[in-house]
Amino acid sequence: MKEYFCIELKFKDKKISSKTFHAHLFVTDEIMYFQIIDNEAGSQIDRNFMISKGSHGLFEDNFEITGTEVALFLDKSRIYRTQSFQSDVQNTYFTIYVSKIALVFPNKHKEFVNEGKAFLNKNGLKTVNSFYSFFTNFKDKNDFSISRMNGMKDFYDAKQISFRPELEFTNNEKRGSEQFTVKKIPTINYKFADLDFKQSKRSLEIICSFLSFCFGIRIIFEKLTYRTEEQIFIYRDTSPNNKTFVSDFSTVFYHLEKNCRIEKILKTDWYANYLTKEKQFDKAIDNYLHSREVDLTASFLLLFNIIEIFNIKQEIERFIFKESKEDNFRKAFELISSSLEQNADKDLLKDKWNGLINKIEIKPLKSPLEETLKLNSINPLDFGYSFNKLKKTRDKLTHGSVNSINEKDLKSQIFCLRKITLRLILANLGLKNDLKNAT
Repeated sequence: MKEYFCIELKFKDKKISSKTFHAHLFVTDEIMYFQIIDNEAGSQIDRNFMISKGSHGLFEDNFEITGTEVALFLDKSRIYRTQSFQSDVQNTYFTIYVSKIALVFPNKHKEFVNEGKAFLNKNGLKTVNSFYSFFTNFKDKNDFSISRMNGMKDFYDAKQISFRPELEFTNNEKRGSEQFTVKKIPTINYKFADLDFKQSKRSLEIICSFLSFCFGIRIIFEKLTYRTEEQIFIYRDTSPNNKTFVSDFSTVFYHLEKNCRIEKILKTDWYANYLTKEKQFDKAIDNYLHSREVDLTASFLLLFNIIEIFNIKQEIERFIFKESKEDNFRKAFELISSSLEQNADKDLLKDKWNGLINKIEIKPLKSPLEETLKLNSINPLDFGYSFNKLKKTRDKLTHGSVNSINEKDLKSQIFCLRKITLRLILANLGLKNDLKNAT
């Protein structure tokens, strides 16, 4: 059985070669790569490509696919490794390893239309497990089963997608074997309406981002299926940087009154609120998770940056003056200019005067970061430190004065900041009124 798909492609950089090459695309859940065949003696296209400017950029920036036996959807597929010429019995080829490709097949049997599955990483398994009870075998029956926890059978709405975390199972049983193993596979089962593949994929990324925030660990999908009446997309992300360094839960539920469990918070309007500040939530949640993976200095700065991400834009307010304003400003100018020793300086002061008046008319601006917290009902003192203290620490770390801060004190401030930023994200997700009283 053939293990690859045949592809015809060209280099976009004609300095490497202007020829069309035959290639074999190999795809598994763990790795994807193209073997580009060139049987011409003395060929150096592998070397020429590897020293080219974009050799570790995006596949679609480097190659043009001119023919393929399977439809491909390239989702900013990055070339992360290149291997020089090798030979087998038939061909000489060099290999490029890529990430983020979807294979597109016809839906011949018209099955599972407008449905799909996202297959999650190991952190996803830990999360999905929380929706289920244990395997049971009551009354010594040869009937093993596992059921969902009470209240966790529902599909949850995310606008045009409804989804539910689910476990799938595989086993290695062979006839005549003495024992076999059942393996759990974590998934998000979803249904969609009026969404193309790219839109569905983005919705699943947001769902994973939110679940990651709720449990404090990175949850990503490594494989995704998407079915319409006509097509089946099978997407894989085999990026080598899809690694998780923290797997211990650090949940947000303790900070909420009513929505204090995952099945409750998933029924709120979190998704609609996420869409209103999509890029901000992406960055803030990534910062929040990343702060658990790095050293103390980086952790503090990542968390403080979350406050900056949600920084409110203040409207400029002006003082209200009486009708005599212009006359009084003129008198003030005459009074001040009369104290100048040199008459030539009066003209310079006059040029500067109008700018000074404009600044005088504007009311002093409050600290925007501090106002951001107040607007979201967050008082840093409730968690042990004033905002000014946290800002001074930020300034010291930013300017490299790390040694001036006691390590124990820094850890304590990070603990404070983690609670502040967690509540800030929850508030912006529409849960401000559900936050527990911090005192």
